[in-house]
Amino acid sequence: MQEPTPIQPPTGSLVSPEAAPADGTISHAASTLSGELAGDAEFASVEVVEGNRIIVHWHGPVGAKLQDLLARFPNVDISVQTAACSPGQLSDFASELLASDPAVNITSVSPDGSHLTLTLDESVRAASDVASLERKYSKAAGCPVNVEFGGVAPLGG
Repeated sequence: MQEPTPIQPPTGSLVSPEAAPADGTISHAASTLSGELAGDAEFASVEVVEGNRIIVHWHGPVGAKLQDLLARFPNVDISVQTAACSPGQLSDFASELLASDPAVNITSVSPDGSHLTLTLDESVRAASDVASLERKYSKAAGCPVNVEFGGVAPLGG
């Protein structure tokens, strides 16, 4: 069996599309897109569908940065799907809640940028109704918020 050829680290970019192995084009494109878009407030996620096409979940207009990235992969089926909410704004809101609301244990922005999920402490369940909490948090976030209940388990067991 032949050993795979190592890919040399690129200069000036997280991943260089020219270095992609022929049999890993989709995963290479997805990895490059994820790496270079990470941290952008409008970027939700990259999804590989059926192993042969990519969906970029993005909030707002497709700007030059994203267009340039997509142009690097002319032979890959990549589409941009609109995220209903700004992932960056949802993430900022979630961070604020974690710092200020003792009932909030865990936060998660959905991969498609459609909503935020909050996991609240079990102690809140008895005194609150889920629909009211979801309305309250959704109004504050400006986007849909789903509420779940659960504790935080310590690491390591």
